[in-house]
Amino acid sequence: MVLLVLGLLLGACGSAIPVVSFDPSTPCTTDGQQPGAYPELEALLPSQYQGQAPDNVDSGRNCTPAALGSLADAGIAGVRFAGAIWHLGGSTGLTVAVFEADGLTPKAMIDFYRLGGSGNSKLEKIALSDATVGGRSGSRMDVLLSDGTAQTIVAWPAAQPGRVFVMLASDLGDTNVLKALDEFGSL
Repeated sequence: MVLLVLGLLLGACGSAIPVVSFDPSTPCTTDGQQPGAYPELEALLPSQYQGQAPDNVDSGRNCTPAALGSLADAGIAGVRFAGAIWHLGGSTGLTVAVFEADGLTPKAMIDFYRLGGSGNSKLEKIALSDATVGGRSGSRMDVLLSDGTAQTIVAWPAAQPGRVFVMLASDLGDTNVLKALDEFGSL
């Protein structure tokens, strides 16, 4: 599941997302992810975090039920996305992504991550809450894993309906999560 890979990548901050080539101009019948696939979505991503350019930027799409998971159950037939990843050392990392699909909401994205990760045997605790990012109402999920790592996922709506920004932070700490959300609130 390509979307879940963004979340899992935070836990393994040394990994790279594999390129799955596809023709982005064709109808969505296969999942794919590669740099430059959707430059208009990649352009919406922040170019820096704490003065540092992202380590990886790419974009792609998911349209198979397996990749869409709970989004398919919510009536979403396909989603396009772009993500920027910063590896910050050890288990610390940050991803900012934008997702686009008719009817997509921040709650649907948080549900996607919550349900997608619910089978993780290292999962100790999940806390769901409301979040406000840049004056827009969103959703937040904090996760504690049995190895002591903590992950935070925050989703908030973009100005354009059907677009949702997601920030995934691994071992960033709540103070830095809030600072990052402040920094990215104008997206």
